[in-house]
Amino acid sequence: MFDHTTHVAANWAEYVQPGHVVLFRFPVRYPQTKDGLPTARPCLVLEVDGEGASRKLVLAYGTTATSISHTGYDIRLTRLSDLKSAGLKRPTRFIGARLLSVSPNHDGFPIGMTGTPVTGRLADAPWERMQWVRARLHAEHGIAVEHQRERSSTSVAVEHRMRRTMKSGRQSAV
Repeated sequence: MFDHTTHVAANWAEYVQPGHVVLFRFPVRYPQTKDGLPTARPCLVLEVDGEGASRKLVLAYGTTATSISHTGYDIRLTRLSDLKSAGLKRPTRFIGARLLSVSPNHDGFPIGMTGTPVTGRLADAPWERMQWVRARLHAEHGIAVEHQRERSSTSVAVEHRMRRTMKSGRQSAV
């Protein structure tokens, strides 16, 4: 049993899935540590893209601040059972509009004594909310791609006009 846990911890990047909560040094404007690095904070894995060395994790910023969000993409964990499942001690809000795509090999993942930055996983209700946020982000991305495709495929009509100059009160073509 312990060997399996150690094996999974050592290879956490291969097993991480959407819905996992990980610790990551999310870049912020004002770092809160003496070494100038951002504090490791909980982040929610929203997407896992690619395979092997090209694998990328899309992380949503986590905060304990209780301010009101106007984006509608927040995933809140307030119930004790949800916090315990995610490995958190305080109510946390993951901001789906504040995303970062990183490699699992990024040095922003603090690998402590446990051998993994993974703290836990979302429970049922927050999981459903995460799926809704993911679907909405995918839809917006698809709309943006389609809009960009339409803009780039539209042919532009260029109109050429003869420039006219005034000479002795009369117009003449140049």
